[in-house]
Amino acid sequence: MAFKNPVPSSPAADFRAKASWVLYDWANSGYGLVVITAVFPSFFISTLLPPLPGSADPGLVVAGTELPGDAVVGLLNSVSMLLMALGAPVLGAIADIRGWAKRLLIVSATAGSVFAMSMFFLGPGDWVRGGLLFIGSNFCFGTSFTFYNAYLPRLTRPEKQGSLSGWGFAAGYIGGAIALILALILIRQGKVELALAFSGAWWLAFSLPAFFFLKEFEPQALESGSIALAGFRRVADTFRNIRRYRVLFLFLLAYLLYNDGVETVISMSPAFGTAVLGMTQDDLAMLFLLVQFIAFGGAAFFGYLADRLGDKKVIQVNLVIWIVAVGAAYLVTNQVQFFVIAGLIGIVLGGVQASSRSLMAALAPRHIHNEAFGFFSISGKFASIFGPLFYAGFATAARSHELSPRTPVLSVVPFLLLGFLVLMRVPEPRRPTAGSR
Repeated sequence: MAFKNPVPSSPAADFRAKASWVLYDWANSGYGLVVITAVFPSFFISTLLPPLPGSADPGLVVAGTELPGDAVVGLLNSVSMLLMALGAPVLGAIADIRGWAKRLLIVSATAGSVFAMSMFFLGPGDWVRGGLLFIGSNFCFGTSFTFYNAYLPRLTRPEKQGSLSGWGFAAGYIGGAIALILALILIRQGKVELALAFSGAWWLAFSLPAFFFLKEFEPQALESGSIALAGFRRVADTFRNIRRYRVLFLFLLAYLLYNDGVETVISMSPAFGTAVLGMTQDDLAMLFLLVQFIAFGGAAFFGYLADRLGDKKVIQVNLVIWIVAVGAAYLVTNQVQFFVIAGLIGIVLGGVQASSRSLMAALAPRHIHNEAFGFFSISGKFASIFGPLFYAGFATAARSHELSPRTPVLSVVPFLLLGFLVLMRVPEPRRPTAGSR
């Protein structure tokens, strides 16, 4: 297989391409905030799931074991992330080989938005169909980032990529907040299904500029055999190459661990709020709206701090705050306390992930930059599987052993703590001195 230069040395893209790329973050954040976090988990538990035998609590009985509602949501998240972890890297490799990034972005974004819009037809007891639509839309949502992120080095020069990436994050926070406000209006009118469908329409409508103005890639390789097998070989090659670099491999291990905790908190907090504190869709929408606006300021602050202290120190500070917040969540007894903890999490929401990407760029040797970020993406997908699965196990055990329903939040602490400890063994990369290039 003969590979071409993976990042063309063409001039920076025009304004339309950059703006449409940024706007895609605005588009998918509307879906991500409304469906994945603020609305669907509560709707699934309170409306779609049947009650457990002899109880008013919603849930399912699987192989003789009673699974409470938040445990079922955890399993849905884990299944969708497992499919994403297995499929997205191979699809990304195929996109690189054939130059199909744009067409696969269009397919994944369109399919995901259609799945979300189909939630309009859900009704009481439709837990099977609702679960399948959630898994399908979440898979497409995460997979689309594989193709979306690949555009960054092709849209602008290396010294400008950080600011363009930052504009994407900023657009995502603002777009997600506006979409949630509009969804909240529908929810307060009792139209929860319409709010879910609206998020899919939002995703598709604001993706259209990217579909039109982003350019397709040049193929990277001349491949005569099966393109699927070529994709699997590319992923295997990436894994073999990453293991040669001890510091980079340590960081990726740390990232897999602590990001698992972070993603679990994000994905499971609505289920926790619904199952433990009795929060409604309206309450959760307000909660995540608060988090979005606080996260915007927190990301800017920690980005400023990272330039002065270094990315590793910022990640460590953020992880300490995350551990404190999760420990405090175990003690909550009312919704006001939960809102306070959510505000604390909002401060560090973007700090860990933004600084992780920056530290990754500093640690990765230049000649394997693309392969390293490929594995960084794979680590992020796998990180989202185990946390929700552990949460589901803790929730099920808590119910069967009559423990506190807040017990499942403790399943997150080991991931955050182990990630912090492994990160301590990663040396801070040497920061360039003034005037250096």
